[in-house]
Amino acid sequence: MIIKLPQMLWLIPLFFCCYGTAAVQSDSPIVRVVLGTNIPAANSAVKTPSSLGQSADLVRCVFARLPYEVSMHVQPWRRVQQEVLTGVSDGFFTAMSDPQVDKYASLTDPLILEKWYWFSRAGTSVDVDPSSLRIGAILGSPQQLWYELNGHNTALGAQDLPQLIKLLFAGRVDVILADHKHFIEAANVLSIAPSRYQATFFRYVPLGVYMGQDFLASNSDFLSSFNKQIPFCAPDGFTLSSQEKTIIRQRIEPVVNRWLVSPTLAQVLAKYNLKRAGLTEPDIQQLDHHWRTAYQKTDIESLDQMLSSDLMRELTQWYDGDTSSYISEIIITGGRGMNVAAVPYSSDYWQGDELKFRHGIAQPAGQWFFDEVVFDSSSHRFQVQISLPLLLDATAAGVITLGVDVERVLHASEGDGKNFL
Repeated sequence: MIIKLPQMLWLIPLFFCCYGTAAVQSDSPIVRVVLGTNIPAANSAVKTPSSLGQSADLVRCVFARLPYEVSMHVQPWRRVQQEVLTGVSDGFFTAMSDPQVDKYASLTDPLILEKWYWFSRAGTSVDVDPSSLRIGAILGSPQQLWYELNGHNTALGAQDLPQLIKLLFAGRVDVILADHKHFIEAANVLSIAPSRYQATFFRYVPLGVYMGQDFLASNSDFLSSFNKQIPFCAPDGFTLSSQEKTIIRQRIEPVVNRWLVSPTLAQVLAKYNLKRAGLTEPDIQQLDHHWRTAYQKTDIESLDQMLSSDLMRELTQWYDGDTSSYISEIIITGGRGMNVAAVPYSSDYWQGDELKFRHGIAQPAGQWFFDEVVFDSSSHRFQVQISLPLLLDATAAGVITLGVDVERVLHASEGDGKNFL
């Protein structure tokens, strides 16, 4: 039986909390850490020479909570990496996973999550693989690394994103790969109207800090300590655009509608709501504690005793029958937020205090609630939870929550000619 993995906390680069109020309190001696980074503000059309950018601010936020003192210096990307390899620097940021660097450094949990799109001039054919066209990249950027790792070594280089966009509209390159938000901001500053370009989703890319093995050999607890502090400097995730929500709903709604008319679903939901009507708040908390204990012990028998066996069989059939693999979890809760069935098992029993339930049960008929996108560090997949009310006699009697593999669904949309937004 599959067990649902814990969700990660995520950052949109523009949003992170101040770190001055969360300084570390420790009697341990301060360890000095030297980190390298490449060209500051490479994605920005507005230069701020005194700042190394928002990722540096986030790194400082995390270090402010640790018994380490960080200093940063700017070098070309290859030199930054070489200094870590030779032990001159302790690490570098902000980086995507690189098999070559993995040989001498370890990557932290992600600090920043970028949403990469292919951008081209309006009128460019949508029937070709974008990477087969003339491509451009910011020198030393994660996008240039992706090109190299995937055998695309002919990218025309630029110092920053505004320069790269100018190359695109001068006809020097046909397509560029960039974070969606960064591109839109730079294009606006350059007064390039949206009608002049088109974009298609490519992938989400988590970026973190690489720490050298020499440093980690002397500071064995650093990675775990650093990763634990990231959530205190970052909000919970990022939201999908209205266009992305529309694409996802179009993809999964036909199968969801078939599930909603299941006689078993209606019968079991009514039965479980009646059975639990008299439970007090302490009763619910005790049941939730019992579930969490069983979940941590992988006590499947105890978990199953708290669920509907009939609906579990049906949910398992739904889950196994999803040949698209878009849906990674299905949770059915009753009117008070307690699980009736869940495949795979959720980490808690009572969902009543969570947004997916509170917003899901309050949705008007036909409306769907999309939670934030989160990253599972074990499966390395990006998921969004979608909730909608379950109606009995036109009254909300529960909620169905679906975990959806965001990248898989959005990639699938590229095959039907609707990939350019």
